[in-house]
Amino acid sequence: MKDDLRIAEIPLTTLRTDGQLWQAFYAVQAPWIAAGVTRWLELVRADGPWPALVVAAWRPEQPMQLLGTIVGMWAPVPVTRFDDLLEKRCPDGRIGAERPTDGVWHFIAATVGPGAEGLNLGRRLVGAALAWMAVHAPQARARTLSPAVGLPRLLGLLGDTHAVRESVLHIANAKGQPALEILRLHLGAGATLDAILTRSRRDEARSGCVTLRFAYAVDPAAREAQKARYDAWLERRTAQIATGSARALADPALWQVADAGDADVAAG
Repeated sequence: MKDDLRIAEIPLTTLRTDGQLWQAFYAVQAPWIAAGVTRWLELVRADGPWPALVVAAWRPEQPMQLLGTIVGMWAPVPVTRFDDLLEKRCPDGRIGAERPTDGVWHFIAATVGPGAEGLNLGRRLVGAALAWMAVHAPQARARTLSPAVGLPRLLGLLGDTHAVRESVLHIANAKGQPALEILRLHLGAGATLDAILTRSRRDEARSGCVTLRFAYAVDPAAREAQKARYDAWLERRTAQIATGSARALADPALWQVADAGDADVAAG
């Protein structure tokens, strides 16, 4: 497949709900819509309650057929409850079209649509959002807010509905990777797990209402160094599985591993 993508910011003023580009944006969000997670779409407008950013990917010959998008939401400090973005307004009165250069940009809804297979587009969208920050908000911090999709099943495997951190960090596949796909995406892209936010999003049953907040360095070299730490963490976990010190779970493809230097990839 020819890889001639353009990945760039889409001005919020062009995303009118009665316009063709909005329809293309909305089509990419089909996985969220199918899951009933749609309230956040109300944030994506120039007069919205928080500064917002949309970065999208498309092919030059098909500018109205978006292949993927990622949305950024700004707040003065790291968000601790996702639903605050939906139920409150920016405390200093900033609105969607504003572009603060300090504070925290939180990236949500990194979504890849049909036709983007094999393009590693999820991580490329995150990279493009961070590149935008390096130019437009170099003093700001970067975070992502992601639902812990699949967490209730992992809690069931451990038989403990309160073992959230244990399920997130210590259930691994044969490669030592976290069982939750969202951790593989972000930790593998050079992020660290910044916080596990419980009771954070009421419309996300797939995550048990839990949001995972990841921290990214804006500097690409720092992200590469973090990737190396993540790879070493995976090797230590794989060694546990190979030596039989990990506990096999009811799912034959998953193991419960012990702390293998979690501080290298996650805040305490």
